[in-house]
Amino acid sequence: MKQDFIQFVTKDSVMTLGGKNKLEVMDHLITRAADLTKLNRDTIFRLIWKREQMMTTGVGNMLALPHIRINDILHPYVLIGVCENPIDDYQGQDDLPVRVIVLTVAPDEDQEAYLQLLSGISRRFRDPALLESLIDAVGNTVQIYDIIKGLEDKQ
Repeated sequence: MKQDFIQFVTKDSVMTLGGKNKLEVMDHLITRAADLTKLNRDTIFRLIWKREQMMTTGVGNMLALPHIRINDILHPYVLIGVCENPIDDYQGQDDLPVRVIVLTVAPDEDQEAYLQLLSGISRRFRDPALLESLIDAVGNTVQIYDIIKGLEDKQ
């Protein structure tokens, strides 16, 4: 079953991130992920940082795609954070600061669906025009949400 990430984005999963470094912005995203998923915040924190130690999720072009799989949830959660400040210490693959972070927390059971979900996110967010429109909307989560939901019409 092919899943489009847009169906897992809610108004509550879209955020403006005011932190000045990777730890601060990820801390805000992880706290919101714990609230939305009802999972233990420390568990999410530990899994996210374990993943980051393996390889940075800063994929380049001001984009980071942290992702984890975890038991005890029924469907994926996709959180989108647009950073007010460039995050210079994110260690993106192109050494540019990160401005948009898409955090995915997904069930651990269906690897194929998980990979399809991540692929769809990566494909959509590699569009420079999308990233620019999200950065231009920083501070306005309603506008960011509308931009993401507008992607449904462009399939």
